[in-house]
Amino acid sequence: FFKQKTAYEIIAGDWSSDVCSSDLNLKAHLSWSTSFGRAGLTEFLPAETPSEANRTVTVNNAGLRPQTSSNWDATLEYYFEPVGSVTAGWFHKSIKDYILRGQERSIIGAGADNGYNGDYVGWSEISSLNAGTAVAQGWELSYQQQFTFLPGLLRGLSGSLNYTHIDTRGNFGGTLYRRSGEVAGFIPDVANASLSWRYRRFSTRLLYNFTGAHITSYSATSPALNVYRYDRDTVSWGMAYQLRPEVSFTLDVANLFNEPQRFYVGNASRMQSTIINFITITGGISGRF
Repeated sequence: FFKQKTAYEIIAGDWSSDVCSSDLNLKAHLSWSTSFGRAGLTEFLPAETPSEANRTVTVNNAGLRPQTSSNWDATLEYYFEPVGSVTAGWFHKSIKDYILRGQERSIIGAGADNGYNGDYVGWSEISSLNAGTAVAQGWELSYQQQFTFLPGLLRGLSGSLNYTHIDTRGNFGGTLYRRSGEVAGFIPDVANASLSWRYRRFSTRLLYNFTGAHITSYSATSPALNVYRYDRDTVSWGMAYQLRPEVSFTLDVANLFNEPQRFYVGNASRMQSTIINFITITGGISGRF
C-alpha cells in the first residue's frame, strides 16, 4: 500500500538508525514509522451511479476514515568499485481501517424514505468502506553499476536491476481471511531493469518493466467474480542530446512493443477485457537561461 505509489496522500513521522560495520562499504539501516493515507477528494463528493444490468447503485462514502499504518524497514547496502552497489531490504506494514472499494453496503428497501426517493428497490448499494486490517511485508533487491572498467566507447555504459516481492493478508470483516492474490491494491511481484549509455553530449537508455499478475477488484459476495490483471512486460526507450550546456533535446518512446493490459475474471482462462495502450512518443526541448 504505502510502498506502491497510489492516489493517497502520505504523511509520516519516523525513527531510524544506521548501523555501520568495520567495512566502510557495508551499511545497515533500520527504521520505524507511522503514516496514514486518505482517499481522493472525489470519493467524498455526493454521487450515485446506477447499473440496470447489475441492479446496483454505486455511491460515494463521505464518512471514510484515513487508513493508518505502522511500518518497519530494514536494509543492507554494499558499495563497490567502480561506482556500484547492491541493496537488500525487508519491510513490514500493519494497516488499520483499510479502504476497500466496490463493496456491498446494503440492499435498498422500499418506501419513499429509502434514500433514493423510492427508486432502486431491492438493488444493492455499492460503496467504499473502512473494512478491516491488512498486513503487507516483503523483500526488495537492487543492483546498480557504472561499467567504467570496460574499454573504449563501452565505458559509458551503466545498468541497474531491482525486484520487489510483497506478501499480503487481511481480515475485512466476517470469518474470511484473505491472503496474497486476494487483497486489491497490492502487486505481488515487480521487476525493473535499465541499460544506459553516455558519450559526450549524447545519451540513451533502455528500460524494461515486469508487473506480475494481481487482483484489481475483489467481490465479497462472489469471489468467482474477482477481476485480475495478467502479467505485463513493457519496454521503453529514450535518448537525449545536449546541444549546448543550457539547451538539450529529448526523445522518449514508451511501451515500445505496444504491450496491452489484459484482465480476467475468476481464473486465468476467463479473459474479461483487453486495453490497447498504444505506443507513446514524446519529444522535448529544455533550456536554462
